[in-house]
Parts: sequence; C-alpha cells; structure tokens
Amino acid sequence: MTGMFEGREFEMKPVEGSRVWEGLVMGNGVADGVHSLRVEAEDAEGRVAEDEIRVAVGRMAVKERAARDQDNALEAWPEHGLLGTQLGPNKNGKKW
Repeated sequence: MTGMFEGREFEMKPVEGSRVWEGLVMGNGVADGVHSLRVEAEDAEGRVAEDEIRVAVGRMAVKERAARDQDNALEAWPEHGLLGTQLGPNKNGKKW
C-alpha cells in the first residue's frame, strides 16, 4: 500500500493485530491550506482501490470547539457518504 501527499510518495505498513495501515507523511515545506492525501491499495488478486481525503495544514488545521454541537458538525462530503443532512447523533435527528 502506498500513499501520496503533495507529490511525495510514502510507504504504508499494517498495524499489528488490526486491519489498520499507517504511514509517515512528511509535511516539511508544505504551505498552509487544504491539501489532498491519496492512498492506493492492491490486493493479492491485483484489484486496486484508492481513496482521497483533504487535509488542513497549519493555522487552518486549528479550530476551536464551538459551544453548540451543531456548529462543530462536518460539512457535506458526498464522496465519503456524508451528505451534510444529519440532524443529530442518529440519522433520524433524535436526541441521544
């Protein structure tokens, strides 16, 4: 499994005893702002899957927690199944 951040490729390795993979991303010299982090994996049969997320770097990455929970919500992220329409901790918008 490999990853790509700002044109720099990095290797990933499995975390022992889990299905999680990890890699060290070197962000030295990366400008503040939003950047893409892409990961590609190939299984034993040669099938390839990839995913990409946006990463905030620098001052943009630091956000203080708002007093109201709804002000801390994620915005829509349709490529990952987040439509930005969920009203509460469950999909029906009901209280905890």
